[in-house]
Amino acid sequence: MRYAIYGVNRVAKDFLYVFDKLDVVCFFDESGGMEFMGRQVYSIKDFHERRTEWDKLILCDFDKEAKRKKLEQMGLRQGIEFIYEEDMFYELDDLALNPERKKIAVWGTGRRAEAFRIWNKRYTVELYIDSYKKQEAFYGIPIKEPSEIQDWKEQFIIIAAADDREIKNRLKAEGLEEYKDFCNSQEIMWIPSELLRETIFEKERYDFQCDTMLNHAELGNEGAIHSCCTTFVDIAIGNIHKRGFNEIWQGAIHKILCLSLQNRTYSFCKKDMCPLFIGRKPSENQEIDVRYSPMEKKPSTVLLGYDETCNLKCVTCRHELRIAKGEALQKVQGYAKAAVDELLPDCEFLILAGNGEVFASQAYKQVYTNERMEHIKQLRLLTNGTLFTENNWNSIKRGENMKVMLTVSIDAASKETYEKIRRGGSFEQLQKNMLFASQLRKKGDLSYFRMNFVVQKANYREMTDFVKWGLELGADEVFFTKILNWGTYTEAEFREVSMMEEDGITPKAELQEVLDKPIMNQPIVDMGTIRSSHRQVKDTDNVQNYYMWELERKVPDLFDSSRGEERQE
Repeated sequence: MRYAIYGVNRVAKDFLYVFDKLDVVCFFDESGGMEFMGRQVYSIKDFHERRTEWDKLILCDFDKEAKRKKLEQMGLRQGIEFIYEEDMFYELDDLALNPERKKIAVWGTGRRAEAFRIWNKRYTVELYIDSYKKQEAFYGIPIKEPSEIQDWKEQFIIIAAADDREIKNRLKAEGLEEYKDFCNSQEIMWIPSELLRETIFEKERYDFQCDTMLNHAELGNEGAIHSCCTTFVDIAIGNIHKRGFNEIWQGAIHKILCLSLQNRTYSFCKKDMCPLFIGRKPSENQEIDVRYSPMEKKPSTVLLGYDETCNLKCVTCRHELRIAKGEALQKVQGYAKAAVDELLPDCEFLILAGNGEVFASQAYKQVYTNERMEHIKQLRLLTNGTLFTENNWNSIKRGENMKVMLTVSIDAASKETYEKIRRGGSFEQLQKNMLFASQLRKKGDLSYFRMNFVVQKANYREMTDFVKWGLELGADEVFFTKILNWGTYTEAEFREVSMMEEDGITPKAELQEVLDKPIMNQPIVDMGTIRSSHRQVKDTDNVQNYYMWELERKVPDLFDSSRGEERQE
C-alpha cells in the first residue's frame, strides 16, 4: 500500500524512523514547495489533484484537531480515506493484554516491583504477593503469601521477578493461563505501541546527543538483552529465549528506544541517575533539522552479565553464595555460547562481567579464553578484585593490541568494614591484588584502573580514606555511587542503610559532611549517582557510547589511539 503523510513535523519524522518500511510517496503541509525526508511536500490545497498517487493518508502531529477538521471539510472520512499515525502503532505489538477486567496483583516486592510501581500510571494495584514475606505492606498496599490467596482467578497477576519460571508453573498449576490471567511485569511495561506513544508525543527535549543504544548491547540475567546500562534504562529490548539476537536487535522495541535518543526526548532514561543529565533542563524546541542516525547492524560494544556466580556474598547483593551448578550452569554456558557466536564476531569493546565475579565463573571463562577474543580491541574487566592474581591476569591478556581496563568493586578502606560488607573476602588478599593492579597500570599493561565504592551507612565514614588509597595506588578514578535496593532489603531496612534522604537525591547530613571535605575534590574522584555532589561534566553534547565516554573522561584516547598521535605531531 502507498501512503501520503499530512504533516511536516517531528511527529512525522519520528513515525517514519520506526515505520521505515512503509511506501510513503509524498508529504502534504499548508504551503508545500519543498522536500522533507527525501520526498516532495505539496500544499494541502493540491490534495485532490494528486489523489491517485497513494492509497491512504496518514495524519501526523501533536495536536491533530485543526488538520482533522480541514480534511473532513474536504470530504475525507477518518478511518477510511485518512488515519492517525497512532492507529498503526498496534501493528508493532506481539501480544494483546487486557488486565483491566480484573483486580491487579503484583507478585514480588523487589527491584522489579519498584520499577513497575514507578512506571505504572494506568492500573490500580490492590495486592502484592511475596513468597518470602518480610513486611505487611509495600508502599501501603497489603502483601500476602501465596498460601493466603483464596481464589487465584480473581486477579490478573503481574510477575515482578527476574526468574519467573517457578511462579509461572505455580500459576499454571492453579489453572491460570499466561497472558489471559498473568504476565511478566516487563511484558506489560514494554508493549511497543505504548512505548512509541510515550516518546513520539513527548514534547520536552534535551539539547545533546547520546548514541549508546544505537551501538551497545548487554546480555543479562535470564537471557534479557538491553541496549544501555540497566541502572539508567530498565527496558529490555528482548530475550534470547524467545528470539534470535539479530531479530531482537532489529526489532520494534530497540528501534523505539533508539528513536528516544534521536528525537532527544530520552523518554526512557532515568534522568536522576545518568550523569549526562546533570545540570541540564529540557526545552520544547521541536526543531526537525537534526539528522537521525541509523542503528549499527550489529553492536560494536557489548557487556555480558548473565552469571551470578561469585566467591563473595556481599550484603548489598545477596544473602548466600551463588555458584552455577547443574541445570543453572548449563543455562549460563548456553548464554556464553550465544555471546561467542552472535555478539563477539562484530564486537570491538567487550565488558566482562556485569553480574557475578568474572574470575569465579566458568561461563565467563568460556568467553574470554575463546579464540574469537583475538580481534577485540578493548576489554574492560568488572571484578571484586579478590581473584585478580597474576595467574588469572595471564589467562585473560590476549596479545599486545588489546587494551585492558580494570574496574574493582571494593566498598571499604579497612579490614573490618570490608569483611563486614564483602562477606567471604580477605582484605589482605585484596590489598595484595590491588598493589599488583597498580604495578600493571604503571607499566602500561593496564590502560585504565578504577576503584568503586557503594556508599551506605556501614562505610560512608571511610570515603576519604578510600580516596587516599586510590591516590597511593595511582588509580585513574575513584568512583562513588549511592546504594540501590536490588530486592535485598525491605523498605524500612533500605531507609536505614541508605545515606540518601527519601527523595533518593539529597544526601543525609552525615554524608554531606564527608562530601564537603577537601579531599573529595581530588581530580580522580567521581561522585557517580550521588547526583547532588556530581560535578557537571564537560564534552557531553555528543556522546557516541556512554561506556567509552565515562572512561575517556579520565584517560583520553583509550578508544582512538590516532587522536593521541595527531596531538603529538
